Amino acid sequence: MDGDRPDAFDRTVDWAVGQGIETATFHIMTPYPGTGLYQRIHAAGRLLHHDWDRYDTRHVVYRPIGMTPGQLEDGYWRAYRRFYRWSAIWRGASSHATPRDRMRHRTYAGGWKKFEPLWHLLIRTGQVTRALPLLESLLGSFGGRPSPRAASPRAVSPPAAF
Repeated sequence: MDGDRPDAFDRTVDWAVGQGIETATFHIMTPYPGTGLYQRIHAAGRLLHHDWDRYDTRHVVYRPIGMTPGQLEDGYWRAYRRFYRWSAIWRGASSHATPRDRMRHRTYAGGWKKFEPLWHLLIRTGQVTRALPLLESLLGSFGGRPSPRAASPRAVSPPAAF
């Protein structure tokens, strides 16, 4: 956010990995035209340019308060690299209680970013539909966890809806 300092990226990634979050997307706050945020940043003279192709949440288009534009963009890319390192994926997976959940974590997190060039190739060549049955089979085998309520021996029925 606007007042964050450069350490916000590492703290966020450390927290997310420690919580066992399987996938993450990061975004740079972007003041889109027509929004209150855009009006405030424009009025303060903090917009860097109006190159609308860069208003994509991956590029800094304004001067942040808590760091330089370079620190913000570098931190954004560093967060992605750190979150999707194999060591972070394995550490995040270890926060899960069962081997099944640890495997699901490694599959989702690894498949999401580590094989991203393969996904792009499949999409560009129109072959992604051929890969879908394999992908659905692999990822579907990890689904179907019972709800915490159903797994609890002391579960009670929800109150009747009125």
